[in-house]
Amino acid sequence: MPITESLTPREMRGRAANEDALGLDRLARSFLRTVVRQGPGIVAHVQGAPGAGKNEFMRRCMHYIEVERDTLGTDVAPDLFGETAWYNPWAYAKQGNLLAGLVATIARTGSANNASQIDRARDIVSQMNRMRFDGTVPEGAGPALTPNDADPVDRMRRGLVLLVDQIRQGQRGRLVVFVADLDQLPAAVRLAFLDGVRLLLGGGADIAVVIALGREAAIASIRAREGGLSDVAATRLLDEMVDFNVTVPKVEIRRIGSLLRRYLGVNEVVVRRAFGEDAINAMIVAASHRPLGIPRFLERLSARVLMLADYALEARAMRELSEAQWAWVVLAERWPEFRRFMIRGGKERWLQLKQSVSTMSPENAARTASPPEFLEWLRADPLLADYLRLHADGLDRDNMGVYWVEDLLLQAGL
Repeated sequence: MPITESLTPREMRGRAANEDALGLDRLARSFLRTVVRQGPGIVAHVQGAPGAGKNEFMRRCMHYIEVERDTLGTDVAPDLFGETAWYNPWAYAKQGNLLAGLVATIARTGSANNASQIDRARDIVSQMNRMRFDGTVPEGAGPALTPNDADPVDRMRRGLVLLVDQIRQGQRGRLVVFVADLDQLPAAVRLAFLDGVRLLLGGGADIAVVIALGREAAIASIRAREGGLSDVAATRLLDEMVDFNVTVPKVEIRRIGSLLRRYLGVNEVVVRRAFGEDAINAMIVAASHRPLGIPRFLERLSARVLMLADYALEARAMRELSEAQWAWVVLAERWPEFRRFMIRGGKERWLQLKQSVSTMSPENAARTASPPEFLEWLRADPLLADYLRLHADGLDRDNMGVYWVEDLLLQAGL
C-alpha cells in the first residue's frame, strides 16, 4: 500500500511495501530461510516487547515472500515459498472456536479458492467442534467416535493436508500463515490456541504458522494453566510448544528521528508554528535514546506532541521549548506514574532527583543518602533510570520551564 497523506499514522506504519521503516528486513529474510529449513508443519514464535513491531515484522516477511519467493530460498532449494495468509484470532474471539477461524482463513487462500476447499474446511471444523481444547474430559463416552471416524484427530489432520495440497495445486512452495494480536486474548485462550495449532499441524501439512506473542503474555498463558511456575520453568514449557522463536528488537537509535517525522508527516509544520523552527530536532534529541525505541510508543508520542501543538496555537501559548521541556513531554507519555510522583512532590524533588541519579550505581546504591522513594523508582525501572541519567540535571536547572509545559499538558487534556 503506497503511503499517502490520507492515511492515518497507524495505517502508514510499515504498510508501504517498498519501505523498511523499522529496519527489520535483514531479520525478516534470515527468519524466512529458517522457516523453510525446518520442514513442514512448524510453529514459529515471534516475540518482543509490547509495541515493538511484531506485526510489522510479519508484514515485512509477507512482503518478501510475495516479491522474492523465487530467490529467498535459493541456498536451500528453489521455489520454497507458496501462498501466505494473515489471521487475527481476536477478530474471531466472539465467533466460537478460534481454530475454526484459522482453518477458514486458510481455505480462502490461493488463486482457486473453490467450493471444494470450503467443503474440506467445513469437514475439518466439524471434527474440531467435537473436541475439547481446555483439558476437560466429557462425563460420558462423548461424540468423538462415530462409525465413520475411528480416529477423528487423524481425520482432521489428513483433512488439513488435503486442503493445503488443494491450495498449492501441485506447485512447490510452503503455505505460511501469520497470526497477529494473540496477546489481546485471555491468557488461557492463548495457550489453548497454541495447543490446538500443534494438534492441527501434526499430520505433516506443508504449512508453517508464525505466531506473534509477547514473551510476558506467553509466560502468563503458561502460568494460567500450570500455576505459579518460575520464568525458567514456564519458558521451557513454552519452548516445547514452538519449533523456534525470534525476538523483534527495539528500533535503532538512529531510526527514531525518521520514525517520528514519518508519524508526524505533513503536520510537522504545526509543531514548528507552536514551538519554534527547531522544534522537531529538539523533540528528536529528547526521544533518541535506547529505552524509547518502541514503534507504538513513538507513534503515541507524535500524537501527543501534535495535540499539544494544536492546543498551544489555540491558546496562543507558543514558545520555543528547551531540551528539558521536551524530555518532560517524553516522560509524561512513557512514564505517567513517575510524572505524577514528581509533580506532587514540589520543586525540591527536582534537586533530589538529580542527586539520586548522580549517585545511583550498582556498587554504591546501598550507601547513597538519596530519598528511598527515588531509589525505589530507579531500581524498579532500569529503563527510566537510564533516561533520567541523561536528563535529570536539565530537569533540575529548568524546573520552571518544566512546570510551564506541564501546565500546558494539563490544559490540553494530556
